[in-house]
Amino acid sequence: MEILSFILGIALVVVIALAIVAIYTFVKVGKLANAVRDFDIRESSIYQNMQSEVGALHRRVDELDNNINRRVDDFERDIYSQLDSRLDKLENKLTGNVATKQILKG
Repeated sequence: MEILSFILGIALVVVIALAIVAIYTFVKVGKLANAVRDFDIRESSIYQNMQSEVGALHRRVDELDNNINRRVDDFERDIYSQLDSRLDKLENKLTGNVATKQILKG
């Protein structure tokens, strides 16, 4: 009888120890699951922020590209305008000199 009581006592201690280990393991797994969930939330937030920043960067690059193209077009237009003006003046001088020579010869 004493041996049976001793064995039942040992078995009870082992069961209690296993229950404590199981509860401790469940708590740790729960904390780990919460940490993984928090990590996923932070990771998706970081990804969304990166996508937003990349989109803003693309818009800025497009805006700069449009500004550069506009400035080049304006500069080209100014050059053609000045060139046309100078060529018109040269033409007027040349035709004026020819007309003057014809009048003098005339």
